[in-house]
Amino acid sequence: MAEDTGVWLSKELSKLADKQKAYENRAFLTAMKKVVEEQNDRMKLLQGEVDGRLWNHEQW
Repeated sequence: MAEDTGVWLSKELSKLADKQKAYENRAFLTAMKKVVEEQNDRMKLLQGEVDGRLWNHEQW
């Protein structure tokens, strides 16, 4: 669900950036989109790490 929210937010930020006339606003929204995408990637990696640690039978 969080991944869906990140994808939705990324798309909305792109739409908003495209509508902006001022360079500063477009730059801010584009940078925010990059942050959202990076957070999505980090979340995927952390979920994989948690799954890996849970299945590590040596730590049970």
